[in-house]
Amino acid sequence: MFFFTLVYLLFVTPGYCQSCNTSADDGFGIGTRTLPPAANVSTAPPTGPYRVGVTFETYCFQDRGLTLSFWYPATPEETASPYVSTGGIVGKAVQDAPIDPAGGPYPLILFSSGLAAVNDAYYFYLQNLASNGYVVVSTQHLDARNANTTSVPAYSALAALDAAAGNTNDAVVELYTEWFRETQFALTYRPQEIEFAIDQALAENNDPSSRFHRTIDADKIGMTGHSLGGFYTNVVGGGMPLYCDYIMRPDQLNPNNGILADVSPCAFSTCQGLPSPSALHDSRIKAIVGLAAPSFLTKTQIARSAAPIIIPNMILTGDNFTSETTAWIQRAIYDNTAGPSHWVKVAKTNHYLVADSYLLNPVLSANMGAADKENFLDKAAVYMTYSAAFFNYYLKGNGSNYAILTEKSSSFVKELEFRNFDGGS
Repeated sequence: MFFFTLVYLLFVTPGYCQSCNTSADDGFGIGTRTLPPAANVSTAPPTGPYRVGVTFETYCFQDRGLTLSFWYPATPEETASPYVSTGGIVGKAVQDAPIDPAGGPYPLILFSSGLAAVNDAYYFYLQNLASNGYVVVSTQHLDARNANTTSVPAYSALAALDAAAGNTNDAVVELYTEWFRETQFALTYRPQEIEFAIDQALAENNDPSSRFHRTIDADKIGMTGHSLGGFYTNVVGGGMPLYCDYIMRPDQLNPNNGILADVSPCAFSTCQGLPSPSALHDSRIKAIVGLAAPSFLTKTQIARSAAPIIIPNMILTGDNFTSETTAWIQRAIYDNTAGPSHWVKVAKTNHYLVADSYLLNPVLSANMGAADKENFLDKAAVYMTYSAAFFNYYLKGNGSNYAILTEKSSSFVKELEFRNFDGGS
């Protein structure tokens, strides 16, 4: 499936640049590639006790517009129509509904989407966390409508070969070679946007004119992200260092190396300019969930860089060999983190399931295997069950979620493990 998606994404349209004087971009697509939305397709319903609202705010950031979507416990009118995402997905969230003050202040969760994915492309996942009593902020990252796939046929061919061999981590780097080289593996904008999103959410909490005034618990902040967003969840949220203090080959330190997947982040000026390997870490974040997180680190350094992650972390991933993020990379992170760690692998699931706007898209889904699209509601329930239980346990201190985190919830839970969790393993 991933091979056909790679081929499809080769035909791209030119990117554009946002500005502070423009309104939010309402288009749907993967980076510069515009896609037709689904025809109001329903997604999985939320599991929590709260009804959900969603609102969008566009701020001036680095001389461009940056849109944040806020998903939160709400008290919408009974007759209110649900929000339809830019990808044509319909859930239970109601746009601009009043916030529900009864359960506040609510913990804050920052969500970072996958490469080239729009901020509302994860409808069921975001609304579910909100329904469980969280204010969730999702960022329209710069790459959402600007990332271009490669213009070099050789890179596209190499990406397809790597994907077929299960080396999807390198395949994505190769497919987006020019974008990743230009943005230095997204180091020039992703960490900055994540910090801005957290700061802005807390500013809203302190603003008497904001709907979120005094509704966010600033001492209880979590982070979760998918794919590229998962990598930065580990780096920014978990404190995974970007070490550059080891011997590297010349090709690893050459930013112009033709095979970018062989290049270390240490080859680029942004990484070199960091005052310390852990400089991107935001210590305000207390727990993280990485959804199929890749890594740009040199392969020999992944285990070493995972070791300083001392806060609770969960890895949630699918099992599709040719589309899901390379399994051993995710496993190396899980096996080497120092804090309480959770591992959940979902059966017959590809990289796009958690991003329902893409899994259910009429164009992209035509290139996906039938088994990955079947039983969508059951597999979405796995993502919702464990992510909510994880944050309920670690951010809210709700001990009743211990049992959920230690038991398989359905036959679609292919693997469930935990380490350093109340003495369990």
